Amino acid sequence: MAARKVIAVKDWSCGMSDELGRVVLTINPTEGEPILVLMTIFQAARMAGELRAPKLVSIPR
Repeated sequence: MAARKVIAVKDWSCGMSDELGRVVLTINPTEGEPILVLMTIFQAARMAGELRAPKLVSIPR
């Protein structure tokens, strides 16, 4: 199993890529370079549900 890394997030943005048909999530950590995550609309919907729940959310790598 891959090691999990916890980062402090300054801000994030999300958008839909018409060319790829994927959701693009950009995470700006407090330290380091921005992280780009491509996911399907179904993965994004699942993550939105997890963000509403009071538990730790992990992004699969």
